[in-house]
Amino acid sequence: MKSTVAFIAAAVGGVFCDVISKWLVFSKLDDYKSVTLIPGFLNILRSKNEGVVFGLLPGKTNAFIILSIIAIIAILCIFFWSNNKLFITNLALGFLLAGAVGNLWDRFHYRYVRDFIDIHIGEKYHWPTFNVADSLICIGIFFMIITSFPTHKTSQSVKSPS
Repeated sequence: MKSTVAFIAAAVGGVFCDVISKWLVFSKLDDYKSVTLIPGFLNILRSKNEGVVFGLLPGKTNAFIILSIIAIIAILCIFFWSNNKLFITNLALGFLLAGAVGNLWDRFHYRYVRDFIDIHIGEKYHWPTFNVADSLICIGIFFMIITSFPTHKTSQSVKSPS
């Protein structure tokens, strides 16, 4: 029987971490005020993303809500219809589901996604702001890619004397 514990724990725990972290940042920090956690590398900065990845295609919130619902249904179908017993795959699907639900929650309630993790290297290199849900989606995709590579098991064949 397929273990669902990893999937459920990742999904529920991921949504909880995403929603709580966004609530903490957006209730305690003023708009566009930055808090430095690691100088020259990591800040907390409230940001509103009305688009998709990197803020592309702003103003299409209803379309993104529909796409998020489709993604959530697809993730659930893959989980329930697959016969995968791998812990890492179930964990990956849970992370993907958590990320999709976390960002859907924002789009539905706020009409944008709340981002706050600001990573940069000095002043020269800067990554667009993101959130816990985005991180969970990236980790889930990474795990899915890793588990998609075939494993080669070497077996020694024992020859019987003729």
